[in-house]
Amino acid sequence: MSSSKKDSPSAIELIDWLNGEGLLELDWDFPEDGDLFAAGLDSMAVMQVVVAVEDEYGVELVPEDLSKEQLATPEALAALIRSKRQ
Repeated sequence: MSSSKKDSPSAIELIDWLNGEGLLELDWDFPEDGDLFAAGLDSMAVMQVVVAVEDEYGVELVPEDLSKEQLATPEALAALIRSKRQ
């Protein structure tokens, strides 16, 4: 992994990052265990998140990683990124 890639994010950092990248528009108080699909994460946004995660965090997400459970909340997505960085 390149040292220029960011560390694994916390759920709160991930919420800020998703907003900052324009991938989702989440309220400032969006909960760490909030439902990303209910907040607008659809199949097109999932593909954008996959590319952005690879660029930002230096991890490759494969189709098996893209289950609804692993993408459902900021906590779940942050845990997925952490698991791929180990």
